Amino acid sequence: MPPTWSRRPSSDRAPGAMRGPGSMREANERLVLDHLLARPEARSAPQLAADTGLSRPTANQALARLEAAGLVRQSGRRTGQAGRAARLFEPDPDAGRVLAAHVGEGRVRLLLADLSGRVVERQSVEVPDGTDLAAETAQRLTGLLAAHEVPCERVLSVVVGSPGTYDPGSHRLWHTANLPGWDGPALLPLLPAELGPLVRFENDIDLAAVAEHTDGAGRGVDDFVLLSVGDGVGLGAFCGGRLHRGSHGSAGEIAFLLVGAEDPRGPARERGALESAASSDALLAAARAAGLGELAEPAELFALAAAGDAAALAVQDREVDLLARALVAVAAIHDPELVVLGGPALGEHAESLLGPLADRFSALVPLPLPALTASATGADATLSGALAHARRHAWREAHARACAAG
Repeated sequence: MPPTWSRRPSSDRAPGAMRGPGSMREANERLVLDHLLARPEARSAPQLAADTGLSRPTANQALARLEAAGLVRQSGRRTGQAGRAARLFEPDPDAGRVLAAHVGEGRVRLLLADLSGRVVERQSVEVPDGTDLAAETAQRLTGLLAAHEVPCERVLSVVVGSPGTYDPGSHRLWHTANLPGWDGPALLPLLPAELGPLVRFENDIDLAAVAEHTDGAGRGVDDFVLLSVGDGVGLGAFCGGRLHRGSHGSAGEIAFLLVGAEDPRGPARERGALESAASSDALLAAARAAGLGELAEPAELFALAAAGDAAALAVQDREVDLLARALVAVAAIHDPELVVLGGPALGEHAESLLGPLADRFSALVPLPLPALTASATGADATLSGALAHARRHAWREAHARACAAG
């Protein structure tokens, strides 16, 4: 039987699942490890005891077991204080490896990293039309492991991001119109069986939102959304400090919003009315219809608008109106504190759209206007988010393996 993708491998315990002395010991270890992971500086046992509320003997015991399992390492001693210098501990980044990939239209980006996030190797591969994306991605991922002589048992998490949504019930990908053939679990049987349970599929915009929350404009903000425009139009949402996917993985699929675009019955139904009207190719088509000729990228359109070209400004205004209508729906349902505007179609011009977007939103509805800002994560946001996601789950897997080994 081929392996299956899972959002919750065996290492993810349900709340309240720990029972008994052994489980309490594991819970204490996990608490200490989580506190070490949450801070950039090394910590001593007394500091960890104070941070976690554990007794010093319990903190010492947890550290000893984590060190024996290869999950933490000693990084020095605290100096400048009276008495015996306390040992300092930090997570051991060599406890395992993670793989991350971003499968997009015409390109596959992927990387191999240690558990600190240090990238061992990064690749960006152009794939021509007709390429079997599943086979290409699997071959590149396994090739990375082979090139660096990483055995499968050293891999603790694999995260693959792409357009569309993954339904864990049917093990199917949906809404992948921009990636022909990328609509089923075809990747997994091509990966080594040892990696199968560790592979997670995530929506590309969700992962870009993870990157914003980890290192970008959404850092420290519990309730925010990333509104992204590129080959598709999508939304990544954080609620209460956690990524919100919805019960079927479809939260954020705003491509299907009906916001004044054409009737979606017909070809637009599979892609979505908003995406058909507001994505990169729609912008370029609108530019052609406005007499601007064959522009290669939406950036050229926004540059013309910034220079005052009347036709380009009209196309830009139409885009702003569509995005504002989508934002009305998001604000009415989610009421985010912050909206981050980004995606490859907007790029460096996202900031120039913030003012017009705020004005149009306020003209449409009397709802509170969320704070608006431009994305701060760049072109590799999805891959960065995949790495952050993979690292978080890798530490859980590493600790679960250590507990299983006794």
